Amino acid sequence: MLFALQLPKFFLTYFAVALLLFNAFLFLYQYIRERRGLKLAFTFIVMLFSLMLLLAIIFVRFPASFFSKISLILGIIVIVSLLFFPVFLIIGLFFSAIQMIRKEGHRLPQLLSLGLGILYLAYLIIWPLLSNAFDNFFLRFIYSYLSFCFVFFAGIFALYTISSLLNLIKRRHKQYKYIVVLGSGLKDGIEVTPLLASRVNKGIDLFRKNPDSILILSGGKGSDEKLAEAEAMYSFALDRGVPKERMIIENRSSTTRENLVFSKALIDAHEEALLSADPSLQEAGKKNKSNILVVSNSYHILRALLLARELGIDCDGRGARTKLYFSINAFIREWIAYLVIRRKMFIAVLLVFFFIILFLSLL
Repeated sequence: MLFALQLPKFFLTYFAVALLLFNAFLFLYQYIRERRGLKLAFTFIVMLFSLMLLLAIIFVRFPASFFSKISLILGIIVIVSLLFFPVFLIIGLFFSAIQMIRKEGHRLPQLLSLGLGILYLAYLIIWPLLSNAFDNFFLRFIYSYLSFCFVFFAGIFALYTISSLLNLIKRRHKQYKYIVVLGSGLKDGIEVTPLLASRVNKGIDLFRKNPDSILILSGGKGSDEKLAEAEAMYSFALDRGVPKERMIIENRSSTTRENLVFSKALIDAHEEALLSADPSLQEAGKKNKSNILVVSNSYHILRALLLARELGIDCDGRGARTKLYFSINAFIREWIAYLVIRRKMFIAVLLVFFFIILFLSLL
């Protein structure tokens, strides 16, 4: 009789272990097969929830064990993090906004974190007060729908953030043949800015860690620039000891998509030239075309990798460090750009749930 009562508990423990192993396998499979996407973050979160479930079961079944103490500590950390997350988020958004206005000016692109912070604060504090003051069907429906939109986009933002961080993890023991550094604007139309310098310096550092690599500097000439970004990057890298024969200039692009398309065309042309000189390099050439590393600032890497996947370019990404206040605002801009890219899918989801919530409100 006692064995029969214990059986469901053992089964639940073994089930939690099996679930964790299965979800860990899915995450690793996705990470190895194709990590450029939000699916990677989703499998990572599912794996973490599986781990938390297992720790909770261990805590209940074996309250005096070492693992139960670990599960209790982790549980407290998770609960406290969830409770204080809105506070930390609002503080971070307003900190970024204040620093951006002080150091970069108050142009619209610099105010994204401020706008998001105000919207978040309004949703949490102001709107509930209004909905209580005007208790009618229309406001209840609007609040319910806005609540769904808030949760939906917060979820997308979380997935985008986690995927971005996971894609910055280095692939150990992998050597790259081509290192593509993405350009950005020039100071006074001729000088490399600190932001662009961080990208080029990162590319140079990776070039030196990959002794057989080629450094591709990608960026065209903007309407307010006196020379192409790639040419300024080339001079910058040349002054820092990179041999000119190990660099290729891509000076036609004006967007991230064009950076990738034109750089890939130069890679293909370079490989074809090597193959013409030595036909025995055919197999090595196929491998070289997939050993591509894209370098930009950390906040920009995921969107660049998503575009590369869409274009069929097999590559990894590596991010250069940027000041925190600037990164927060810039990362929000990148996230909004991702929403615009996937706008058809998101609009369809919002429309479907608009009618679902409207129907439920009428019941």
